[in-house]
Amino acid sequence: MTIFSSQSVALMPQTSEVADLVKYFAITDSTQNIAREMIQKGEIIARDDGKPAIVAIVADEQTAGRGRLGRAWVSRPGESFLVSFVTLLPKSIVMDASHNGWLPIIAGLTARDALLETFKECGSSPIHGDACAIKLKWPNDVFLHDCKEGGILTEIVADPSKDNVVGVIFGIGLNLCVPQEVLPIKMATSLQMHMTDLPESKELRDTIAAKIVTGLRTRLCDFMRDYPSNAADLLKEVNGVCWTLGREVNVHPIDGSVVTGTAVRLGEDASLTIREASGEEIVVKSGDVHAVAYEARRPA
Repeated sequence: MTIFSSQSVALMPQTSEVADLVKYFAITDSTQNIAREMIQKGEIIARDDGKPAIVAIVADEQTAGRGRLGRAWVSRPGESFLVSFVTLLPKSIVMDASHNGWLPIIAGLTARDALLETFKECGSSPIHGDACAIKLKWPNDVFLHDCKEGGILTEIVADPSKDNVVGVIFGIGLNLCVPQEVLPIKMATSLQMHMTDLPESKELRDTIAAKIVTGLRTRLCDFMRDYPSNAADLLKEVNGVCWTLGREVNVHPIDGSVVTGTAVRLGEDASLTIREASGEEIVVKSGDVHAVAYEARRPA
């Protein structure tokens, strides 16, 4: 059953047509927190057709937004895309280390598709360069012309009332019309700095969110139906748009170590292989990646 508040429908009409539920907040601490609570309370309801239910939790402003590794996500009202997309997926897939590395990649590819489709639909043109210069920085960032346009935080949350499925939250933050002078880091960027003829921010948010809902549902269906074949397709697709590959990088895995070398390839489990100066290759399954050539652009 699909339920929407009148406010959600008014502000997110396109998203309300395709999502299983839309919850809108003018201000909240974090859409991720709301998503987590909904999963834990058993409020995400499976669809009758077997396809993943997609719930969109939308905020104009967050007071405690988070990125990966506990970083704060800075936003101002009306300037950012702040949406958590929530679903239930089979526990056997989500908790399998050979499978779950693809989840943030799927979200990233979906966000990239949504942006490109939105540009085309709106008749938006690049101010400079190529509108297709949207890349994914492994494992979770959306890059536009070598700058960070947005980030993705993927979380897995157990639903105590369900044994065979778990909740997955794809928190997606994008800079829509953030003035350059208030961007949080030097290598950050915003859509209005690169594209002409974009609609006003609320319409733009709704258009992108609706396309993400549709894209996520399709991609997750494909992923669950035939993982080995779909993983091979995903690997081929992401190889063509991965900003990280071929660059000299510093990788900070979650164990606190630092790996420095060239990002040479992605694996069938979505891991990243780094070739150190010694020639030794190290496989990293999760971590924070910085391109060495871009370190100087980051604030101290």
